[in-house]
Amino acid sequence: MTVTVVTPTKGRPALLERALRSVAAQEGVTAVQVVVGDDCPFLGDEVIRRTLEVEFPHARFVNVEPADHPLMPRDYLPARLAYLRNLGISLAETPYVAHLDDDNAYAPDHLSSLVDLLERTPGAEVAHSWRRLLTHAGADFVPDGEDPWHPIARQRAASYRSLADQGVFVPGSSVVRDAMRVIDGKLLSRVDTNELLVRRETHARIPFPTEYTVWQRILETTEDMALCQELLRHGVSTVCSERPTVDYYMGGFSNAAALA
Repeated sequence: MTVTVVTPTKGRPALLERALRSVAAQEGVTAVQVVVGDDCPFLGDEVIRRTLEVEFPHARFVNVEPADHPLMPRDYLPARLAYLRNLGISLAETPYVAHLDDDNAYAPDHLSSLVDLLERTPGAEVAHSWRRLLTHAGADFVPDGEDPWHPIARQRAASYRSLADQGVFVPGSSVVRDAMRVIDGKLLSRVDTNELLVRRETHARIPFPTEYTVWQRILETTEDMALCQELLRHGVSTVCSERPTVDYYMGGFSNAAALA
């Protein structure tokens, strides 16, 4: 089985190489990678790009220059990332599409475990894993008592308690047990992009949303949260491996304050 992994990148070549190596090291499946540069300086350099192509022959590198993409959102980062992810998905020719940010990494059996799960569950369209939180140095990051992704600092403790009640956070654990389900009519859309494996036809039907309301922007709704909400609204069946096969390094754009 072959899986396409879509990776947006901006200007972090050392971190990107770690992500590329983790995709190249996948076991049990053939992984091809589409790296989509967001007006990326090092992907715009032909010598550097050719060097990467030689070192990582499983990857295709595409640099998006704003002048060539007038419809790409400019004023809200998740919308811009959604556009880049959708572009990468459009280049996929495989039955399944996965996602990996340039600053994170997969365990060697991440993709095979999710492919096996979907192959065994024909009615499901999406599979996802859990993630293990790490510091920049690679030590476990335990978010005891606070939700590091909540945009309002004074509400992070309450958010943590609520998510702990749902089993997403476990005190003392660096593993985030993300979930996507409806609870009492409310959407729990807590699956990170890096954990997802989606059937390609599902992504074609339900792309990452690129338009966000004022309220979504105030709440700092990310593109993965918006996608999960759309999947739930469409009644898409989802299965979870219940295994932490993503190494998620803290300090990305939405959680930089967690390490402050």
